[in-house]
Amino acid sequence: MGLGIASPFVPQEVADLLDTASRNRLDQVAGVWATPVTPLVRELYRRGHTLAIFCLDPTVKEPRRLTGERLRIYVLPERPLKRCVLDVYRRERRLLRDAILAEKPEVLSAQWTREHALGALDTGLPTAVTCHDTPLRYTWISKGLFMWYHLPLAWCVIRKAHQLICVSPYTAQHIKRFFRPRSPVDVVPNGLPAEVFEHGKRRLARGRTESKKSFTFCSVGRWGRIKNIATLLQAFARLRCKCPQTRLVLFGPGLGPGQDAAQWAHTRGLDQSVEFCGSASRYTILKFLETEADIMVHPSLVETHGMTIIEAMACGVPVIGGRNAGAVPWTLEDGRCGYLCDIRDADALAQTMLHAMSRPEANLDLARRAFESVRTRFPIESVADAYERILGHLRQRQCAKR
Repeated sequence: MGLGIASPFVPQEVADLLDTASRNRLDQVAGVWATPVTPLVRELYRRGHTLAIFCLDPTVKEPRRLTGERLRIYVLPERPLKRCVLDVYRRERRLLRDAILAEKPEVLSAQWTREHALGALDTGLPTAVTCHDTPLRYTWISKGLFMWYHLPLAWCVIRKAHQLICVSPYTAQHIKRFFRPRSPVDVVPNGLPAEVFEHGKRRLARGRTESKKSFTFCSVGRWGRIKNIATLLQAFARLRCKCPQTRLVLFGPGLGPGQDAAQWAHTRGLDQSVEFCGSASRYTILKFLETEADIMVHPSLVETHGMTIIEAMACGVPVIGGRNAGAVPWTLEDGRCGYLCDIRDADALAQTMLHAMSRPEANLDLARRAFESVRTRFPIESVADAYERILGHLRQRQCAKR
């Protein structure tokens, strides 16, 4: 099947699938990270589909085309956000539309309910839109102008889509309740490739790790209201008063040395035993989870289906998440595969962290349950099966209407 995928994307993630000439030109593009998309692309390619990927990149000035066997990637220029909002991404939508129509895929998968989906829907080709967020909830929590601006865009995308895919039951419930979609809605979670589970197999095979000088908490996110790292920093400072031999390691944008989180913590005296690592490669984070992390704390106020959580579970690391944080309880099976607490309350979070670190044997059992849970529920093979079924049915429905 000839599939088109309109989504943020990093071409370097599939460098091994490109021809030599295209690999030599990868330094001319940067792409935009979209962690759930790469495993899906690789699995669909492995199954023999012909793929065309259409992505916007703020670092390029003119369209770029990268090619491989059964793979073409169109990297299209994206203007600064302030210019895009003035004309509702008119130039970006036109570039996406023209590139897609020139390629003429049989069916389209658009990821997220923003500019990539708008450009895909402008083509009139059968398009399934994957909802990776709950627009109204994210907007309400973030209070940011960017989110308020994109709320009507999400409404337009959801109402125009020929098919909707939501990454969790929580997401589907939100979309149906507040956006009244006209198209069918299916739930397909994000998926993990087999190599991620290898980290967990090795870690769990070792059983209880040997005692270390410090107990290591970690978190992967970004600075801002939604990811709620500030509350984690406050909770960790309170935990250290009782357990000085602990450390907290932070990964993600705005969480590096001298960046927003470090400055905020330093001015409040909350930076002791905190390592601000900032943005890091996916491999670096997975290796850290396997070899160094004792517990992952995910203080996000809302998640639709967090890749960070399921990657930690797949690496055999116990997770602490929010009891009322969107799809987090569903992902953690209502506490059977992780700890749930009120992550808005620094005292409650600190108490949960203290409780979790005092149960090494129970944590090992929990980690094993979590590993089996994600291996059963979220393998990329099952996700690709669902996409093949949904996109195939969509193509058939649109052909029947002609």
